[in-house]
Amino acid sequence: MFDVIRSKRYWLALLLVGAIIGIVSFALIGIRNSVKVKQIPVALVNEDKGTLSNKIESKLRKKFNGKDSKIKWVSPQKDGFNDQKYYGAFIIRPGFSKELQQQNESLKAQIISQKLTTLQKKEELPDSAKSQLLQAKFVTQKPVHPAQIKISINQGMNAQISQLLSQALPQIANALSSRISAQQQSVLSKNKINLSAKSWDLVSTPISVSTHESNKIEKNTVNGTAPMLLVALAWFSALILSLILWREHTKRSASKFLNATTITSQLITGLVASILSATVGFLFVNVCFNLTIPNPINFIGLMSISIFVFYLIITCVLDLLGFAFYPLLLVVWFLASSVMSYAPEALDPLYRKGIYSWVPMRFSMQTLTNTLYFHNGSSTTMSSLLVLLIYGFVAAILMYSSGYLKHYLFTVRPHRKIK
Repeated sequence: MFDVIRSKRYWLALLLVGAIIGIVSFALIGIRNSVKVKQIPVALVNEDKGTLSNKIESKLRKKFNGKDSKIKWVSPQKDGFNDQKYYGAFIIRPGFSKELQQQNESLKAQIISQKLTTLQKKEELPDSAKSQLLQAKFVTQKPVHPAQIKISINQGMNAQISQLLSQALPQIANALSSRISAQQQSVLSKNKINLSAKSWDLVSTPISVSTHESNKIEKNTVNGTAPMLLVALAWFSALILSLILWREHTKRSASKFLNATTITSQLITGLVASILSATVGFLFVNVCFNLTIPNPINFIGLMSISIFVFYLIITCVLDLLGFAFYPLLLVVWFLASSVMSYAPEALDPLYRKGIYSWVPMRFSMQTLTNTLYFHNGSSTTMSSLLVLLIYGFVAAILMYSSGYLKHYLFTVRPHRKIK
């Protein structure tokens, strides 16, 4: 009965189960428990540069200056949205200080006008104050408008963060408006001033807030999760292609060690298969499932590169280590998909630097995100493509060296020891 317990395989199985539980806990529970939205880059833009707008800008910078603050104010940059330097922008529009100043002047004029008009009706208005009454009435007749704040959301960068900022940034602007409104209403209450409905609307909302979305997440893109799902499609396509082609090449190889000719065949057949897989993938996701793809040629090209690079990485593992290490590739995807679900700023440094910063899937996701949502072009596309190609180049070099390395380890070196 205890033979099974005494066997090495039993304890190895327990060790394997423990390792799997540890990896799953690390990926599913550890990452989610450590996610905290903070230091999200948002551009603070003061297009007015007036006295009041400068004061408000200074207060905003002080208020969101802590390390645990959800928002991190950054300076605006040329093409900052397209180059994904920040997730949104808080813009104080030109004329902001002037509009608030005119509101205050109109408020003072209405107070003076109503008080002097009351004295005039009682025939108690001094002659010296008549010109002051005329001047106050003249000021109240001037059109007054709300000060303008514009909120821009860089929606394509991350669906979750853009949704959060779509709520948080207008709340900041509305809080400023409420504070100014409370001050104005306090002055009116002390002076017992009655206003028209139109004037009360302006006092209630002295600041008008508008929201604009840039690099919009189009309809039929699975609520912004399309890039990650497409990376999953590319990765699992590469898993199947690499396994099938690896088995075919090892069967046809005259030696148990793959030579340069066989490796070259692996590369050529893998490249052709990657292009065909990307084309078939486009037909399915776009034609059959109506996924919005603005530029089909770019999409097929980027998908082909992603599948081929993944194919090289997976085939490299098979050539060097054999089929026994194939399940390790599923673990890599499991860890990568866990961190790719979140914006990098929301990840704990352990997960951001330990997983997110190096997994090739996230560079693939960046290129696909750009082609789906950033139609004006993004500099991150070329940098991400370059990293992907480096991964592929290194994997190809290791593939070519795998035969020579195995030949040395299993043939040459053992013979030297015998001698």
